[in-house]
Amino acid sequence: MSEELGYIKVVDVKHYGYCPRIVYITHVLHCDEVVSEAMEMGSERHEAGYIAPLIARLKPVKIFRELKLDSDRLKLSGVVDYLLITDLDEYVVAEVKWSEKARGGVKFDHKLQLAAYALLVKENFGKDVKRGFVYYRVDGKILEVFLSGGLKRFVERIVEEIHRIILDEKMPPVKVTETRCMNCGFSRYCKPSALSGEVYKQARSRRGPE
Repeated sequence: MSEELGYIKVVDVKHYGYCPRIVYITHVLHCDEVVSEAMEMGSERHEAGYIAPLIARLKPVKIFRELKLDSDRLKLSGVVDYLLITDLDEYVVAEVKWSEKARGGVKFDHKLQLAAYALLVKENFGKDVKRGFVYYRVDGKILEVFLSGGLKRFVERIVEEIHRIILDEKMPPVKVTETRCMNCGFSRYCKPSALSGEVYKQARSRRGPE
């Protein structure tokens, strides 16, 4: 599905989890993220060997790789790295990330991303996904996430808020730590000087005539 039909992507949910303002920057200003070398490496095709320990653990009878899914109800689409189906008919989603894990485990925005994929799987396959996994390539760790009903409902509210930000074209406030801003590929568009200066004008011009 396309943005012209009002669909957003699961990556928008992940971006919102990192900082809601990214949704405004990408969809209203139409600015692209500044891509780092690590991000370029992370965009490479994921090899099945990365999740070999997970495959050995779950012993899936079927594996979908880079599976495109859509939700007409949520106006949401995305491509999950891996969908694994076990011999007990359990559906499990898994993502590969070129980054390190958070100090407490799986990063918050990655939890939201997994829950969003779980919602898509539910709508497309009629199966409730109760857990997901993230493989962090820098750490070489595979971490498990319990995808509760509460987390999925939270993601549904986030999807509604993302649609609202795009429709209203209203810039949300920044409510994240300064460290997160320093590591953000959209920070050059986010500073007050940028939003009122040449970068902002160039970004608005990409949208074409009002």
